[in-house]
Amino acid sequence: MSMRTSKSTRLVDSDLLIIGGGMAGCGAAYEARYWGKKLKIVVVEKANIERSGAVAMGLSAINCYMGMRWNENTPEDFVRYTRSDLMGLVREDLVLDIAGM
Repeated sequence: MSMRTSKSTRLVDSDLLIIGGGMAGCGAAYEARYWGKKLKIVVVEKANIERSGAVAMGLSAINCYMGMRWNENTPEDFVRYTRSDLMGLVREDLVLDIAGM
């Protein structure tokens, strides 16, 4: 049973709360449903699901990264994409290292 208490708060009754709608969270929800058919399962995700990353920063990031293989993008493009997608909350030095691999 869910009950709206204000514009930004919603109380939801559940047996299992999964935090994060990425690959791990979706996998956990799938397995939980398989093994616990009657469980009330709730998955919460901080991002707008229409643009949510999932799978290590999302398909758009992977496409940006893969574009470097054909010299369409640079490691700096990948850092810029990641910084924008994560609203500035990123260690750019580490992302640049990942992009250079």
